[in-house]
Amino acid sequence: MRKLFAALSVLLLALGLSACSGCGRSVDPPRHPEGEFEARERPDPSAAEPNDGRFAQPPAGAEEESTNGAEPGSAHDDSRGEAEAEHGSAPAPAPPASSAPSQPAPGWGGLGRAEKSASGAPPADASGDAAARSRGAPLEEARQKGRPGLATHWGETRYSPTQEVSFEREDGSSPTATAELRYNDRAGARRLLPRGHSSQGELTLLGGALRVRMLDANGRTFPALSDGSRVVSMGQPGERYSLSIENRTGQRYEVVATVDGLDVLDGQDGSPEKRGYLIGAYSSVLIDGFRRSEQEVAAFRLGDVAHSYAASQGKARNVGVIGVAAFAERQAVVYYPRPPVQPWNEDTRLRDSADPFPGRYARPPAW
Repeated sequence: MRKLFAALSVLLLALGLSACSGCGRSVDPPRHPEGEFEARERPDPSAAEPNDGRFAQPPAGAEEESTNGAEPGSAHDDSRGEAEAEHGSAPAPAPPASSAPSQPAPGWGGLGRAEKSASGAPPADASGDAAARSRGAPLEEARQKGRPGLATHWGETRYSPTQEVSFEREDGSSPTATAELRYNDRAGARRLLPRGHSSQGELTLLGGALRVRMLDANGRTFPALSDGSRVVSMGQPGERYSLSIENRTGQRYEVVATVDGLDVLDGQDGSPEKRGYLIGAYSSVLIDGFRRSEQEVAAFRLGDVAHSYAASQGKARNVGVIGVAAFAERQAVVYYPRPPVQPWNEDTRLRDSADPFPGRYARPPAW
């Protein structure tokens, strides 16, 4: 009996070991072919940036610069080298042909609700626009080559994050107030305002509710000439500037800003119908450049007209002017119910017949 029990135990133990030999969760390591992995981790630096119509596009042939003046491509080059060392030097395959491009989301400017493209592919006419700019740039540069004075260039990339929020304009058809701030070198400013006097270089809107200034890289206001309501800020070639808009009231405003006639958000022709930046109550916004993405801008740099960003777009007609259109926010209307009418009482009768001058004549003193 004992031998039979021992034999059965050995048999059960053997069956148990054979059944558990494949237990557990097997992990199939992800397969990353060499070229496919490298193409994903190291995109072609010469490929054009996605353009869904929301942001300004760099001028044709512009060289990429690192954020806030760091050495170009240092970190990116290190990661690129690691990928090559790990996966060899096999060339990356050509990127697959993209599907039908999505239409650009209209009306995005840091405000309002805008649908984002799921694929991030450029719109159908993005390549055509880039080619047109590339063809028109040399002609426009030659046309503006002898033109004196300053204009705004597409500068280095700077970190300037933003996000979308909701804002309803009080009047969607026309701005609450507009202002024009002009700029040039000293000689050009003096020609424009021969009778101008030195000033603080600021404009005010809505009776001082908003203040607009050009600030240099150190946060100081540019020197300026003023003549009545006209202000011309004076700068020098190579200087970086920012547009400061300060809100001194307890309500929010939306401001649409243009530089050289181009919208600072999408780089196209400026229009008050586009969306802009939100300024909270008792706060300010500092616009550092043409917006490249939700995280970065291309800094405003002063330079000659021929190589300006407007000239690269073939639109140098309006260089030297900064425009601001401010929109007040629509306030919610609160309706209070009318209180019910109460019947008169004795107090109401006395109040209704109260005499404001009960003593018609002076009375003699009582002594």
